[in-house]
Amino acid sequence: MISLAVITAFLTTIITLFFNFLSNAWKDLGKEAKDAYATSVQNFVEEVKKDFADKLARRKMKEPDDFKGSPDEVRAWCQRMTLFFQSNNISKEWERIEMALGKIKGGKDNQAQQWADTQIRKFLLFQKEWKETDGELDTSTLTNKPLFETWEQMTDEMAQFFISIETQMHAIDKLTKLKQGNWLLEDFWSEFVT
Repeated sequence: MISLAVITAFLTTIITLFFNFLSNAWKDLGKEAKDAYATSVQNFVEEVKKDFADKLARRKMKEPDDFKGSPDEVRAWCQRMTLFFQSNNISKEWERIEMALGKIKGGKDNQAQQWADTQIRKFLLFQKEWKETDGELDTSTLTNKPLFETWEQMTDEMAQFFISIETQMHAIDKLTKLKQGNWLLEDFWSEFVT
């Protein structure tokens, strides 16, 4: 997408060329006529900037809701966050990670919040040390390594953590309720291993 600065620079160049081309005619104009032309050009530039800003504002996507640790929602939430990052031109990996960590809250037994708080503590330690190195790209010398190198790596870690925890809790719950009763041994064993 073309930025507002590029459009402004382009318009300024066109207007400057226009006035340079008409410099002889410009010299013959009186102060009032020059002021009127300058004002109309300035109004035109402001109108273009406003129109561009309005279109840009309409294009931006609202932030997705907070993630609360649901294993059924983890992948869909990560996809919504990715779409949000793309539509709002958030391309720096650590900005994406930082923003996403701030949107992970609560959850069953507060597990999402606890996971996020742990990652945020690690992220802040890394960020502090990284800033002290003037943002060197080589992070191999840092004591506090980055949590995730990329947003995609964070989404993989989230899926592994949240889906695994829920799956484990579901399996334990199923085991505690499992009884052979009148089942044949083969049927009971089949239910037990699944």
